[in-house]
Amino acid sequence: MLVVQAYRFALDPTPSQARALASHCGAARVVFNWGLARIKANLDRRAAERSYGLKGDQLTPPLSWSIYALRKAWNAAKHEVAPWWAEAQRSRIHHRVAALRGDALHKLTTRLAREYGTIVVEDLNVAGLVRNRRLARVISDAGFGEIRRQLTYKTAWQGGILVVAGRWFPSSKTCSGCGAVKAKLPLRVRTFARPSCGLVMDRDVNAARNPAALVGRHVAGSGPVTRNGRGADRKTPLGGAGGCEASTPHRDTGQDGDFRPATGESLRRVEAQ
Repeated sequence: MLVVQAYRFALDPTPSQARALASHCGAARVVFNWGLARIKANLDRRAAERSYGLKGDQLTPPLSWSIYALRKAWNAAKHEVAPWWAEAQRSRIHHRVAALRGDALHKLTTRLAREYGTIVVEDLNVAGLVRNRRLARVISDAGFGEIRRQLTYKTAWQGGILVVAGRWFPSSKTCSGCGAVKAKLPLRVRTFARPSCGLVMDRDVNAARNPAALVGRHVAGSGPVTRNGRGADRKTPLGGAGGCEASTPHRDTGQDGDFRPATGESLRRVEAQ
């Protein structure tokens, strides 16, 4: 898979710059120009009336320039001035929702790829799952395929391992305690219970534990290691070395590859040198 990395830049304008940008972009520019033309027409008319000798109450009433007044006038006229406005607003909302969903998926997959050396996902039959009309919309919005796609290249970037469980792996029906597989487990049953081994837990938690048992736990690039206190194959969090670890003196044995910490006696010899 070829994935191109790129940098994303964001503008951070001042309030006045933000207003200037909005006045030159898309639908906002249409509204800006409409309001500007409305105020200018009113001013030009009042100026022409003055040239005819009209004064005071004889002049056309002035229009308010406040944001509230202009917004109220636009809401009253937008259906006639811009019939496409409602569709544009819906498209804007849909775009924002899609952007928020994409941002959340990227943050999730980046955190997983950075923190864990081995990640296991299931190759779900999404086409079959969406046939359930009660779950179709929720499953489609979850973006299972996009999560797997991002994890595929992000684990490679971080030197990790992505293991894909088979499509028909019975993760929900398998007991994470003893490994026994139930013949049936209806979707309405939300608690997994196995009387023979005494396991009772939420079915989703049980299903999440089973794929992890398919592979040995490895920290990326360092081979097999013991599990940490949480029972997970977890990497050291990102960040610089703490304390004086990076500059800790080592034994002065002159042997290459001797990275054992220096003792008090060797430290005294180093200081004496």
